[in-house]
Amino acid sequence: MQDFSRVLRWNEDYGLTLEVDSSTRQFAQLSGGEQMSAALAVRLALVRAMSTIDIAFFDEPTAHLDGDRREALAQQIMKVRGFRQLFVISHDDTFEQATQNLIRVTRDGGGSNVSSSNAN
Repeated sequence: MQDFSRVLRWNEDYGLTLEVDSSTRQFAQLSGGEQMSAALAVRLALVRAMSTIDIAFFDEPTAHLDGDRREALAQQIMKVRGFRQLFVISHDDTFEQATQNLIRVTRDGGGSNVSSSNAN
């Protein structure tokens, strides 16, 4: 999350640890937001390393994050390169300013209302 003094490690036993200022914390010791960020980083790295998929889906990537971390993660996701398309599914409007295409689904009585817009 833009703090390059932190090091995320995927250990031989497949456990994740976060190193910050010579202190190491296990995945279970991380906050909900830190766990979400770590999990996204690992998933993205695996997709890039193990497949030729050029489309990435992020489902509720900002869940469990405070406002500052939500904005920082959104900025990082928008900088991801190497994929033809990125899809972000979210209940908050964090990504709306940076999207090229927006599809909004709202509840309408007993059904759903779908609207779309293009930023370009």
